[in-house]
Amino acid sequence: MKIRVINFLTLFFLLGLTGCAELFQEKVPMSNIPNGTLTGLLYEEAIITELQTPSQLFVSQNMSPSDINITWSSVEGAVSYRLEKAVVSPDPNGLYIEPDESMFEVLELSVYGTSYVDVILDSADSYSQEYNNRYYYRVSAENSRQKYGSSPYTESQYGTLFASPKNVTASLGESTNSITVKWNEVKGANKYEIYRTKDSTGTGAVHIATVTSDRLQFEDSIDKNNQGVEFYYSVFARNRHGTLSAQSSLALGYALVEGAPQQPQNMRVVKGRGTTVDKISLEWDAVQSTGEVKYYVFRTSSSDSAFKLLTTTTSTTFDDTVSLKENVYYYYQVQASVIDNLGVELKSKFSASGPTDENPAEGFILSPPSLIIAEKNKNSGDTIRWWPAIGSEQERTSYVYEIYGSSTIDFEVSELITSASATEVDAEGYHTITLNTNQNAAYYKIKTRNSEGLQSNFSEITAPSPFPAEFVYATIHEKLDSEYMVANSSGVYPVKITWAKPKDDNPASYHVYRSTKKDSGYRKITENPVTGFSFVDIDDTTKAGKIYYYKVLSLNALQQGSMYSEYVIGYGALTPDQYMREFNKTMKASHKKLTLMHKSNDMDKLGQETIYGSISGSCKYHAKIAGAGADITMRYENFAEFYIDNDSTKGVYFNVTGNTDTSANMSANGSMSGTMVCKGMYPGKVYYDNIEIKGGSAGGGTYGIEPEGFTRSEVSWTIGEE
Repeated sequence: MKIRVINFLTLFFLLGLTGCAELFQEKVPMSNIPNGTLTGLLYEEAIITELQTPSQLFVSQNMSPSDINITWSSVEGAVSYRLEKAVVSPDPNGLYIEPDESMFEVLELSVYGTSYVDVILDSADSYSQEYNNRYYYRVSAENSRQKYGSSPYTESQYGTLFASPKNVTASLGESTNSITVKWNEVKGANKYEIYRTKDSTGTGAVHIATVTSDRLQFEDSIDKNNQGVEFYYSVFARNRHGTLSAQSSLALGYALVEGAPQQPQNMRVVKGRGTTVDKISLEWDAVQSTGEVKYYVFRTSSSDSAFKLLTTTTSTTFDDTVSLKENVYYYYQVQASVIDNLGVELKSKFSASGPTDENPAEGFILSPPSLIIAEKNKNSGDTIRWWPAIGSEQERTSYVYEIYGSSTIDFEVSELITSASATEVDAEGYHTITLNTNQNAAYYKIKTRNSEGLQSNFSEITAPSPFPAEFVYATIHEKLDSEYMVANSSGVYPVKITWAKPKDDNPASYHVYRSTKKDSGYRKITENPVTGFSFVDIDDTTKAGKIYYYKVLSLNALQQGSMYSEYVIGYGALTPDQYMREFNKTMKASHKKLTLMHKSNDMDKLGQETIYGSISGSCKYHAKIAGAGADITMRYENFAEFYIDNDSTKGVYFNVTGNTDTSANMSANGSMSGTMVCKGMYPGKVYYDNIEIKGGSAGGGTYGIEPEGFTRSEVSWTIGEE
C-alpha cells in the first residue's frame, strides 16, 4: 500500500502543474463567474483596464468677458485629464457647425484636477471677434503612471464669453431736454450699467443709471446748462454672478440747444458703393446761415457703431480715405456748426443719414467675397463656393466674379481660370461654380469686377481639402522593423499605419487619428503633419487585448482637411512574457471549471471529465496512475472563454487547441509536454516541452512562445504564475 499512497501524493502535486498556481487555492464557485468575459475571470478583484468617461461636464456660458470655466466630475483611478478645444465661428448666415475631430486641438495635455480656466482674451475689447465664437471642449481621463487606457472623450459642450452691449447709440439732438441711449440685448445679462463722460476717449466716466435686463434703453435728462454739450455714453452688462462685461463702444449724444443751425439735409454717397477701391465720396446740402457754417463729418460702420470724426470743413463735399476696409459698410452723418454773437459754438442736429434712418448715407469699397470655399469632386473639376460681395441686391447682381488659380501657396504666379456672373445663390446663400477637370488648381482666389470693369483686390486664399488617403493599413500583432520593436510598459509593441496618396490628388501632408471606438472619440496622435506615407504609433498607454481604430486625414498646404480615410483596425504584437500572461487567462479559466482536481479526497482526483468553453470547444481531463508515478492529460479542442474587449462583435480573444500533459515519478519529479495552437486576436503557439517538475510542482525550465510571424522565444516558468 505504501507505493500506492506515494502515487496518490504524486498525483496531488501534479494537479498543480498545468501552468497555473491557483489550482492550490480554494475552490471557486463556477456559478458566480460570468461566461465569456475577461472580467468574469477576475471578478474577485476590480481591475481597471480603461478609465471611465468623466461625467457632469460643465462649460460656462456668458459668465466672464475674458475666460471660460470648464469643470467635470472626477474619475476613479485617473491622475490627470486631457482637455481639448475646438473654436467655431459663425458662418455668414450666423449659423454654427458642430465640430468634428479634426477641429479639436489639445488645450492642456495634463490637468491635475477637475477644473480649468481657459483665458480667451487677455484684454477684453467690446468688438473682439472672440465674442461671436463658440468654444467647444471635451475631456478624457488618463493615468500615465499606471498606464491605464485613456477614457473615451466626453460629449463636447460649448461655452461663450459674456459680451458687452452692441450697437450702443445716443440721440443726436432729437430733444432739448433729454438724450436717449439704446443698445442691443446681451445674453446672460440681468442688469445694465450706464456711464457718461464729456471726454471723447471715455475717461472720467461717471455712473448715471442701472436698469434691469428687460430694458434696452435709458433716457438721460439734460438741464438747460448742458444743452448742446456732447456726452459720450458707455454701457456695461452685468450677469447674475455680478460680473461686468467689457465696456461697450462709446456713443456720442447731445441735447439740442436753442439757436442751433438747421439739421443738414440730403447727406449722400455720390461715389463709393462698390465703385471705388480706396475712397468714398460724400456730398450734402448747404445749411443756410448769416454766418459761416462749419461741418463735422462723422462715420460709423457695420463693424463699429462708435462715431469717428473724419474732418471739420466748410465745404459740402468730402472724400473719405481713412483706413477703409473691405467687406465693411460705412455710414456717414454730418453736423452743422455756427458761432453766435457771444462767441459760443452752436451745433445742429445730426443729419438723418445713419444706419437706422430711412435714407442712410451708406458706402463701401468694392470688395472680394468675404468667404471662399473649394471642394474636390471625384468625377469632375473642383467646386468653388463663395459668399456674395457686399452691396445692394441690384449692385450684387451686376458683379462678375473672376476665379484665379495658382500652383503655389504664395500666389506669385496666377492665372484667370474663369469668370462667373452673379447668378442665383444656393439654399445657404452661396454662389457656386464647378470647374472643368483641366481647370483645377492647387489654390484659388477670387476678385469681384463691377459693371464699370473695376476690379477688387484678391480674396483670401483657399485650397480644396484633398481626397482621403487610400490603401490605409494598420499592423495587427505584427513584427515591425527592429528600431520600433520596443515594447511599452504593458508589453505591447507599437502599431505602424501606412497609406498611399489618393489617386489623382497630391495632399501636402497627413494627420493620423486613433480611437477605441470605430465611430467616435478619435484623437489626433500626430503632433505635426506627416509628409510621408507611414506613422508608427508609439504609446505607453496601449494595452494587450485592446483593439484600436485608425483614420488618416489628408491635408492641403494650408493644413486644412475634411476628408478622412475609412477606419482600419490595428493593435500591437505582444512581448513573449505578455503573450504568456494573456494566453494563460484562458488556461486559468479552464482550470476553474474542472471539478475532479478540486476534490478533497486523493482517490477522487483520479478519473476523466470534459468541460466546455463559454464560447466554444472543450477540454478533456484524464488523471491516472502510471507505474510508480502519475500522468495527467489535458486535451483542448477549439476552446475559447473570452471575447476581445468583452465584445462578441470583435471576435474571440484566444481559441486554443492542443495538449498540456504532465508526468512524474513517485518522487514527484518529471516534466510537461504538449503544444497549444492559438487562434483569435493573437495567433501563435505555446510549447510546454521545456517545463521541469520538481518536488511535485513546476520548478524550472521555460515555456516556448511563438507568436505568428515571430521565432520561438523562451519565457521563464514563473511567468503566468504571478
